[in-house]
Amino acid sequence: MAVPKKRRSKAKGRTRLSNWKSKGRTTADKALNLAKSIVKKRSTFIFDPKKKKFEEKSSQDENDKVKIEQNTENNMTEQ
Repeated sequence: MAVPKKRRSKAKGRTRLSNWKSKGRTTADKALNLAKSIVKKRSTFIFDPKKKKFEEKSSQDENDKVKIEQNTENNMTEQ
């Protein structure tokens, strides 16, 4: 099991903790700003939930077609 060789100073520990916390804050700020720009329709971010649903439906339709073809082939070989 990994064990630190020397004791880390309080200053280094606090610096690491503040850096770790600031990453979360900056990520949250970026997400909030993106959401605001999408709501105000000033964003260049491309996300269309309708398109995503359409892609999922089309892939499901293709899977259904393949299953139907396989079933018909199986029925023909059985006869």
